[in-house]
Amino acid sequence: MQVKIQLRRAAALLLWLAGLAGVAQAVEFNETEKAPRALAGAELKTRAESYTASFAKLSDASPLEMVSSKAIALEHFELEWQLDRALEDKRPLEDLSALGLVRHGDGFSIDYSAFPQWQPFYEILASFVPTMNMVDVGPMLVARGFRESDVAAIQGYVETHDLKTETAARTLPMAIGFSKVVKKYDRIKRPAGKDQVFAFLYQRDKAVAETRRAWAEGLLRTLDDQRVRILRSCFSEMKGVGYKSPDDVEAGVASLLAAMRLPDYEQRATAEARGVTP
Repeated sequence: MQVKIQLRRAAALLLWLAGLAGVAQAVEFNETEKAPRALAGAELKTRAESYTASFAKLSDASPLEMVSSKAIALEHFELEWQLDRALEDKRPLEDLSALGLVRHGDGFSIDYSAFPQWQPFYEILASFVPTMNMVDVGPMLVARGFRESDVAAIQGYVETHDLKTETAARTLPMAIGFSKVVKKYDRIKRPAGKDQVFAFLYQRDKAVAETRRAWAEGLLRTLDDQRVRILRSCFSEMKGVGYKSPDDVEAGVASLLAAMRLPDYEQRATAEARGVTP
């Protein structure tokens, strides 16, 4: 048993290293790329209406087509980013309730069942499938029309495509690069601030969103159209309400910069990405 455990750990490490090697050069922090200008008011409402219309055009598409659309996923990410910035900056906002964003205090509540554009299918898959216990879920899927081979396909995909590993591989080079930029700014007596932090968060979060979308697309491609529709139907029955509220930006910026300034940040971040406590 001990030998099997060691082999599994070795295999997991090799998988992580292989993933990291494949994306380290492709996804790094770009010091010259700034975060988008924050929107508000009518401009932000227009952006939300445009995204909602884009999402609606895909309503007749297959679940796989919706998940494989990089364009709609990017549009969703950009809008979510703008909404978060507007809340944090306390910018004036128009009534967005017709689009599913109901104002509550300093934030929003969202009924995902009525307004699914705010929780796309790829995000549902990436959030729930990696943690599903197939011993319990498998029979439920079979009762809905899955075959045993389909259940095995999902289980196999999750075991060979660890989402945390893939996400770390995409974002670790970026975080290490940003840490080096922060330290460079400190050396020239121009400490990094909110603008630099937001540039990093924007680039990192966009990479995370695309990793999750691509992971979900890969999952669906292990199934045929009928099983994909069944899976979509199962998740569509889930009732959920989400909330958006502003974070403490100043505290968050200070905390992140403090972490980036640690002399052993690269070692700590690498260990964390491998699931090892520094």
